[in-house]
Amino acid sequence: MATKHNRAHRPVKRAKHEWQAKSPDIVPANVQFALREAMRQEKVPATDFNDLLWIMAQESSGVVGVRNASSTARGLFQLLQAQYALNPNGEKSFGNAVEECQGGIHYIYGRYHTAGSAKTFWKTHHWY
Repeated sequence: MATKHNRAHRPVKRAKHEWQAKSPDIVPANVQFALREAMRQEKVPATDFNDLLWIMAQESSGVVGVRNASSTARGLFQLLQAQYALNPNGEKSFGNAVEECQGGIHYIYGRYHTAGSAKTFWKTHHWY
């Protein structure tokens, strides 16, 4: 006679590391100021600041010039090598917070048209 196994006793496995959004508060004040300056130079509405800051927090935690160890992504908005030219001085812009922000702004508005759309996409996919 075959024995039936009740599998209901098994606990539901959760993801080992559930994704948690990083608070924009982790971005240093001087980098937030650089974002505001880049927005002014690029004529981006001040109302987009919070969405841009949120994306930056997720991508780099506000660390200027940061490199991704597993890809070519660099900078505050983690631009890939194919997008380095979106920075005002290309690859030479890394290390300059305002210019890294300008590159991120060019990428976000070029691809998503609004910071809000980029943030929504990021929340769904955990990349943008």
